[in-house]
Amino acid sequence: MADLENIRTALIITLSIVLVVVLYRRFKQYVRARDLPQVLHAELLNVQVAYHPARLLVEIRAPEAVDLQFAVLSASHIQVHAWHTIRAQAGVATLELALPTLEDGAFFVEMRTHTQRTVRQFRLLQR
Repeated sequence: MADLENIRTALIITLSIVLVVVLYRRFKQYVRARDLPQVLHAELLNVQVAYHPARLLVEIRAPEAVDLQFAVLSASHIQVHAWHTIRAQAGVATLELALPTLEDGAFFVEMRTHTQRTVRQFRLLQR
């Protein structure tokens, strides 16, 4: 009989702890969703290189209309080329950016908005 009381006590304590943990996690999610602002950034989804002529195909997702600035950076992150500011509408879009004459190798494409900077690497192999 004492064993059953010990098991019952252990189960009650364990279930109480699990309940407290679940309630704490739900409260934390509720506070984050209600009180903390969600920053909406443009996402750089995909970067592909197309050849003849050399160009970048950049897939982006924007939560709202936003001005985007793109640049090509060298392997040491020095700006090699920049394009004019592009106005992107809300949603997913693929932009085609003509590449300047560059040597083969690794480069980075940089996307900037007024609140963020995103950099992705790509390889240029023209030969």
